[in-house]
Amino acid sequence: MERMSGVFHYANPTTIYWGPGSLEHLSEELDSLGVKRPYLVSTRSVVANAGLLQRIRDAAGRELAGISGAIGQHAPEIDVEDAIRTAKAADPDGIVSAGGGSPIDAAKIVALRLGEKSNGEGRLPHAAIPTTLSTAELAPTAGMTDSRGQKGGLRDSRLTPSVVFYDAELALHTPLDLWLSTGIRSLDHAVETILESGDHPYPDTLALESIRRLFISLPAAKAEPASAAIRGDNQVAAWFSYSLPRAAGGLSHVLGKQIGSPFGIPHGVTSCLLLPHVMRYRARSQASRMALMAPAMGVARPGADAEELASAAADAVYELVGRLGLPQHLSAYNLTPEQIRAAAEPISGSRYPLDDLLAIYRAAA
Repeated sequence: MERMSGVFHYANPTTIYWGPGSLEHLSEELDSLGVKRPYLVSTRSVVANAGLLQRIRDAAGRELAGISGAIGQHAPEIDVEDAIRTAKAADPDGIVSAGGGSPIDAAKIVALRLGEKSNGEGRLPHAAIPTTLSTAELAPTAGMTDSRGQKGGLRDSRLTPSVVFYDAELALHTPLDLWLSTGIRSLDHAVETILESGDHPYPDTLALESIRRLFISLPAAKAEPASAAIRGDNQVAAWFSYSLPRAAGGLSHVLGKQIGSPFGIPHGVTSCLLLPHVMRYRARSQASRMALMAPAMGVARPGADAEELASAAADAVYELVGRLGLPQHLSAYNLTPEQIRAAAEPISGSRYPLDDLLAIYRAAA
């Protein structure tokens, strides 16, 4: 038996609450973090929802120092800088974020920028309230998009939020297509964890359980979109998908980022478009790793070899995306061959030849 060895660094937030009504613990967590004047970073849709916004205010149990409610898709740099400026003027001692990956990433940057100048920890405490399944709240990274549509980002352990609230009751406000597509994004994290090089038994165990739960709970959410219990199951599955941060730099993610922010395609949708085809490509060299996923997806066949199981796993993801009624064809976004080549060229090299990357994009068309 081959001996495994390595090192694992826990990167998730220190405290995670889950389940309907879990936001009720926000006030006590703000108390424990010493936050008396929290500043809310969110989106127009959350701030415009009077009931949702009041729920956050009530759970905080104290007056908000202010609100930045204009963080757009892919966290435009201009929105993030505006949030930093308005937050600085409000002089908060902590940050609360609510929404999907964009406002949570923006809030991380706000917490870091203000904290670098206001306390010895180098960041303000940050309580994240995700309302999608993107898992940005678990990552020690933050991305934003410049005026050219190019995505850049920061990596710093201080970016990781202090506490996360997976409250499924709040998640019911999220449109179903957005919810389900970000669920495929979580599936992408889990798949890329299994395919990441090196030994990582703990993340693998969580990733396989995440895959199993997502294959069951995402179709259930489509069938019963008003069920808080099912959306809570989705959130736990997404949480399990992200325990190996470098998996977020896997091929599916990288290819997705190249076409996401420049062309206004949501990150969840890029995973819907690309993940099955990236899996088929990587099965050429990682069939045995791919085969590990087949039982979790419910497609393991007695007597099948690794190549057959790897193919079945990729097909299962493609079929799941279709079953959820999510986008499956890149051609719907009208990218020209020149634009696709321009997306592929910067990330091509000896590991991923340009022709291979172009073939993945074409397969997704």
